[in-house]
Amino acid sequence: MASSSGQPVSPETYWRRRVVVLAAVLVVVALVAWACQAQSSSGDGEQQASVDPGSEEDGEGDEGSEDEESPEEDEDTADAEDEENGDSDGDGDGGGSGGSGGGSGGDGEAAPDIPAPRQASDPCRPQDIVVTAEADESDYASGEEPTFSLSVVNLGEQTCTVDVGPATMELVVKSGDDRVFSTADCVDNGSRNEELEQGRPLTTTVTWDRKRSWEDCRDDDKNAGSGTYQAELHSIYDNGAEPVVFRLK
Repeated sequence: MASSSGQPVSPETYWRRRVVVLAAVLVVVALVAWACQAQSSSGDGEQQASVDPGSEEDGEGDEGSEDEESPEEDEDTADAEDEENGDSDGDGDGGGSGGSGGGSGGDGEAAPDIPAPRQASDPCRPQDIVVTAEADESDYASGEEPTFSLSVVNLGEQTCTVDVGPATMELVVKSGDDRVFSTADCVDNGSRNEELEQGRPLTTTVTWDRKRSWEDCRDDDKNAGSGTYQAELHSIYDNGAEPVVFRLK
């Protein structure tokens, strides 16, 4: 082989040059391959970066949808609990107010009944009335008629109407078990209403003519004999009056 100067080239020089050229070519190929690989890696990174935000957005969207669904589920759960509570309330209160629907309160409770104010013309309540009876004497001479005072007191807070008629407040005179006289026997009108203020006693008097009376209104005019008698007050009100013991001569 000859060189450019026309001198013959030795085989060793010839192959050394070939090796240098081949090495240079391999270096160039390696550089080109490395550049392509770097460019490919850069493109993959950009593609991954472009995809990741979308994935995050999708994830956020999923979380947002879950957040939006959670209140609805909570509301459904609350409604179900309210319905169960309403059913239990209705079962518990059904006997009185018909459940929550029967009352006007916000919690389903029935509104309490407010009684109307009492008037003076309203009848007195028996538990507010105390009655007593007493005789003007303990011993009565022959021909003397016993007189009894019947007292009624209103312990209530308001004025009311009390019946002090002879049938409602019956005075019964007995001798042992013998019923001798009663103010309720054969009366045409056994009622007499009077307004009774709080704490002010109302007193009526009953005079007994010492004659017997009969429930069947028989015509049998007979005087009571001498002896010991007792007068008892019977009424629809508090019947705490003690019997009045007296003697006839």
